[in-house]
Amino acid sequence: MPKTLETELPPFGAELAVIALGGAIGAGLRLAVSLGISVTHLHGALGAGIANFIGSFLLGLFVGRLDSRRAHPLLRPFLTVGVFGSFTTFSALAPDNRGIAIEAGELWAAAHLAGSVLLGLAAFALGDSISERAHGQGRR
Repeated sequence: MPKTLETELPPFGAELAVIALGGAIGAGLRLAVSLGISVTHLHGALGAGIANFIGSFLLGLFVGRLDSRRAHPLLRPFLTVGVFGSFTTFSALAPDNRGIAIEAGELWAAAHLAGSVLLGLAAFALGDSISERAHGQGRR
């Protein structure tokens, strides 16, 4: 039986390397968003929320395509775990939320946390829906 992308698993070292590369890219993009927020003089806590929203939306757009048989097996870990995993992180949301709790109170912090999670899920669903319409219903 000939090897296909569907049946061939990438070597662990290659997968680790693409995840590390993607993580470096995603972390750099997160920093760019944070710096962009600071230049606009918006509240710093918006940086994590905006990055999480954008990253969730883009992940939703790409995840269906990554499941296709034509996608390279290293593309999924590179984008999902690497790029989007480091770009959209709970570890960045937690300190922002703590700062909101200190500055504005726990109710605002709880609203920010809930809103961030719900907006992230909504952004993913929107991106996934757009991707499904653009690439056909039978992709899954």
